[in-house]
Amino acid sequence: MDDETGDGTTSTVVMIGEALQQADELVSEGIHPRTVAEGYDVAAAEAIRFLNNRKVHLTEENEREMLDCVARTALGTKIPAENVEALATHLVDAVKMIQNKDSKAIDLHMVEIMHMRHKLGTDTQFIPGLVLDHGGRHPEMPKHIENCYILTCNVSLEYEKSELNSGFYYKNADQKE
Repeated sequence: MDDETGDGTTSTVVMIGEALQQADELVSEGIHPRTVAEGYDVAAAEAIRFLNNRKVHLTEENEREMLDCVARTALGTKIPAENVEALATHLVDAVKMIQNKDSKAIDLHMVEIMHMRHKLGTDTQFIPGLVLDHGGRHPEMPKHIENCYILTCNVSLEYEKSELNSGFYYKNADQKE
């Protein structure tokens, strides 16, 4: 028996496989496939009714707790157990930071996961804000500056050599003009 409780993906696959096996047995016993499918529709409707009766509504008071629970459940079988609590908290912090308060929309492109070599998962930190991990571009650039302005761009400002080799070729000086 597994020591950890997962997010249900394996259980879902096993249950669907069993349902298909049972459907195959019913069809081989002479029950029409449409009748089997209608039975599954009735079972699905009953399952939804069951879940709707037991769902927990999000309120401002329980939102953080519920989001932490969802994050812990999603991460629980994907990463080592000792990292789950901290990473779940970091995950919820990151999502809450970029959440649009008016529309509740979340732009996940606003979150960047930076993989730092030679570090452990337990060293993971949530940095609220912007991390510039590029260092100085010249050895004489200052290492520390206070009260400065920083320009951030989502385009490269570095010179890139063209992949196309093109040129103008003239047979005589008159063609140049």
